[in-house]
Amino acid sequence: MIASDSSGFKLFPAKNSVTTEIWEIFLSQSIGIQILKVLFLNPEVSRHQLAQLTSVSVETLKRHINQINRRIKAYQVKIKLTKGVYKLTGKESTIRIFFHRLLLPYTYSNYFFKDYAVHEIHYYQFLKNIRQSDVKIDTEHIFGMNWFFINTIRIKANCRINNFSYQKEDPLFSLYHVMLVALYQKEGIYLTDDEAFFSFFCFLESWNYNNTYGNILDDTIHTQYPTLLKAASDFVARFVSSGTLPELSRSKLSDNLFLLLLKYVESPKLSKQFQLDYHELINLRADHYQLLQKFGPELIQQLNPLAKIDDIGYLIHLISLLVQQAIFQTHPIMMTAYFIFQGEPAWKDFLRQEISDALGNRVKVIGIEPFDLKDVQFNTQDIIISNLLLETQPVPIHYISMLPTKNELNTLIESTRSQYLLI
Repeated sequence: MIASDSSGFKLFPAKNSVTTEIWEIFLSQSIGIQILKVLFLNPEVSRHQLAQLTSVSVETLKRHINQINRRIKAYQVKIKLTKGVYKLTGKESTIRIFFHRLLLPYTYSNYFFKDYAVHEIHYYQFLKNIRQSDVKIDTEHIFGMNWFFINTIRIKANCRINNFSYQKEDPLFSLYHVMLVALYQKEGIYLTDDEAFFSFFCFLESWNYNNTYGNILDDTIHTQYPTLLKAASDFVARFVSSGTLPELSRSKLSDNLFLLLLKYVESPKLSKQFQLDYHELINLRADHYQLLQKFGPELIQQLNPLAKIDDIGYLIHLISLLVQQAIFQTHPIMMTAYFIFQGEPAWKDFLRQEISDALGNRVKVIGIEPFDLKDVQFNTQDIIISNLLLETQPVPIHYISMLPTKNELNTLIESTRSQYLLI
């Protein structure tokens, strides 16, 4: 049900309706989504057939496709008209990467994945078999399952992966090859060599960081990938020896960095293409830790015998995320909030704890008295929280009432948001 008021339109679900059902209604009304769905399920479709399916004129269809092409350009995919037939152009791998990004939120949707629950059981059984074996690994379930759905549908549509180079005797691929083939056979598909490795790489992309490995997988990693392990540990050692980030030696950065490098080395070509899945990350700042500018390229140089990585920008960004996650895990405090409050002591302590919890674990709230301010060595990101009028200080002062208002607390919380998503 749709209702309106002075603030605009609001959608209210009917009794017992679920979000996926609402999505299916809206998706079916979108001309752009209808076009993409047809081209997702079919290698090509005639111009007049597509206009008929979407219930629009040929000219209107053309305008919609031009709009879609502008939005999907970053994925290196384009809808092209040739001799009255529309088809998606680009490498099949990049086409699937685009659909993975598009459809991930709609994994549980019969609009795109008919009878998804039946196919979901196959994938969960595959994961269950892995968890109960010596090659167990923790994965992002929906991320991997969406890849399974997309690969299955595109293969059945006879849209095959382009040829690419990989090691057929790759030790990691060999560990999961049989189980992957069995998984796709349940869908009536026998994976060819290229499709089998691509499906394995999609599965590898779903591996979580901060992971634990089964015994056979762990043995394979240590016996078959010693150069990668050394590159990861050397990188962390260089950070630690710099003297500014000693806490990294207590983190799982070395293990996480190894997994990131492993994904690149397994197939440099696919790794480069998979950057398109989240291409916005390429624009994130990797220079938050300037040591990355020195140690990052040195790490890439160590990998050259295993894989040539031409564009190191995206990899450096991902390394930056892993470094920051490790630092925040071992040493989360990034700023100090000095709490100056005059009032009933029990209320003061309670309020300081409430504010501390609200600001999160990257902000340390310290209670001080006004006369202590002259001895404080402030950092540029620090703040003062006070219910007393103070002289000008070198850092921002956030004034609160004896009983802080909602607006005061929201302003205070907003002032510390810069300590999060430091990317």
